[in-house]
Amino acid sequence: MIDILIKNKGEILDKRLEELLKKEFPYVNSLILEELFMKLESMAIINVFRVSKNKKMIVFNKHNKAIREGVSTDLL
Repeated sequence: MIDILIKNKGEILDKRLEELLKKEFPYVNSLILEELFMKLESMAIINVFRVSKNKKMIVFNKHNKAIREGVSTDLL
């Protein structure tokens, strides 16, 4: 999931991310993703912003020390 975020310049809509992940992992659904988003957000790896009633923007937190610095430099 993080690699998809990086390829998309650090941000992506949740529905688009779900589409891309389903190509590789057919068992992925919105409930699994919501749980994953909460875990990653609590670890300060991503930020989740509500864009509309049904859409969320997932943004990679490039200032997080838990992610190795090589990944963050790809976004700059």
